[in-house]
Amino acid sequence: MDYDYVIVGGGAAGCVVASRLSENSAVKVLLIEAGPSNEGIEDLAIPYQNGVVQYPGSRFDWNLTTVPQKGLNGHSLPYLRGHALGGSTSTNGMVYSHGYAGEYDKFAASVGDDGFSWAKLLPYMRKNEAFQVPSGVNITGKFDPNAHGFTGAIGTEIHSNNAWLFQPILDAATQTGGTFTYNQDYNSGSMLGLSWQQTAIKAGQRSSAASAYINKQSHDRKNLDVLVNTLVNRVVANSTQPRPTITAVEFSNGKNGTMHVHARKEVIVSTGTMNTPPLLMRSGLGPEDQLKAAGINTVLAIPHVGQNLIDHIMIGLPYQVNTTETDDEITRNATLRQILLDQWRKDHTGRYAEVSDSHIKFSRIPEGASIFDTVADPTASNEGPHYEQLINNNWVFNDPLPDTGYFMTMLHFLSSPISHGSVRLNRADPNGMALIDPGYLNEEFDMFVLKTALRESIQYMRAPAWQKFNATPHFDVSVADNDDTLTEFIRNYVGGGVHCVGTARMVSHDSTDGVVGPDFKVKGVDGLRIVDASVIPYIPSGHTMAVVYALAERASDVIK
Repeated sequence: MDYDYVIVGGGAAGCVVASRLSENSAVKVLLIEAGPSNEGIEDLAIPYQNGVVQYPGSRFDWNLTTVPQKGLNGHSLPYLRGHALGGSTSTNGMVYSHGYAGEYDKFAASVGDDGFSWAKLLPYMRKNEAFQVPSGVNITGKFDPNAHGFTGAIGTEIHSNNAWLFQPILDAATQTGGTFTYNQDYNSGSMLGLSWQQTAIKAGQRSSAASAYINKQSHDRKNLDVLVNTLVNRVVANSTQPRPTITAVEFSNGKNGTMHVHARKEVIVSTGTMNTPPLLMRSGLGPEDQLKAAGINTVLAIPHVGQNLIDHIMIGLPYQVNTTETDDEITRNATLRQILLDQWRKDHTGRYAEVSDSHIKFSRIPEGASIFDTVADPTASNEGPHYEQLINNNWVFNDPLPDTGYFMTMLHFLSSPISHGSVRLNRADPNGMALIDPGYLNEEFDMFVLKTALRESIQYMRAPAWQKFNATPHFDVSVADNDDTLTEFIRNYVGGGVHCVGTARMVSHDSTDGVVGPDFKVKGVDGLRIVDASVIPYIPSGHTMAVVYALAERASDVIK
């Protein structure tokens, strides 16, 4: 089999690139995805079901696990990655956020290419988005029309369910003050403050990379083929002199054994931050010591493959409330779930048509914080957030949902971590799960930020607006009274943030480190590009899905 382009990985980036390249009917494109198709799978279309499909044990998850984390008292964490066409966009929480302008400009400066600046990527952000203004609902003041696209591929919207939460969230923000200032739209390039959350939902259904870019296109276009349930073993070079030239992909799907497909122009790897490094290393491209230890012949030593892993870690603080309008009863009550499912099946409306979080806040620790005496601020400017708070209409905590009671949760993400880790090949089983070490909370700065965020949330939940609902912490709030006890609480209750980037880091053309240049080409190799979150050199402050969409839209034009 021969194609012009073979794209490995049908996640956020792979779907975009496959769709855009195949717009030219003279170009033949193959997209290969390890997981199943999303088409016809109801749970992947229902927004509320992200809590079912995204979690460990799901057939739509890769079921990865980190190595024991020193910063988490030796705990290992599950690491959630979508295993279906659309990748994690078919399973995630659908939060749509770009980050702030300054971090794109920092990205552009670091790789020596102005094309990655906020101003130059903004058209690609708008090209990706189709913001939905709901009929009969006034959202004036809840978003900035100038910050959005309205005719793009991915449908986005503002949350409208969980109405009981809206007023106390906003009133408590006014009562608390400080960092709880109102921000009309966190996707305007300025993130700081409390905003209405935007999610990738269209007409009551999840709007994923697969549903927006591939499902219809692959049926309509004769030049676009999609292979699902097909695991790529390695990319193959037809020569190594004077430079390795990648011309083929080796894959297996359990039916026909090992097969090869050839790329006349390029192979594009889009398997994501966790899976791109082991794929490269199985192909003989990576740190030479790891390749030798696994018995793999070195095609080209690339020391930085798998390094620079960065992620947002998260932790929730649950509060019991006296309203019955939380989503916890959905979890407990099978009859209620069936009623909501029937409603969604009828017209894609109701509780199943949305998610459980309605507002999002991005904040900085105080400018004069003591941690800055010893650690430089990792953000690109004073517009960059250090942490994020999401307000959820249900129980989000490591411990199981109690049998009784109704809950809301303050969920926290570390937006600008400085702890780094790696993805290494498992020498005992190179074809199995890689050794994932995010290095969570290895740096004092990261712990300082989380402690600041949790203490701020505790204060916020004491605001008079929450007294009407008798909001009561369902955790030992006294842990916040002492630095040591709060540190231990965090180490024992955090979870992986699933916003990983950096393991095939992009650098400038003349840099001697990194993995790819600004043209997404793997350095020292012909015929091979990487387009996914692994190339992002610095972790975005927001959730990474929308960032990857914009990068993939630009990469498509670069490749064309």
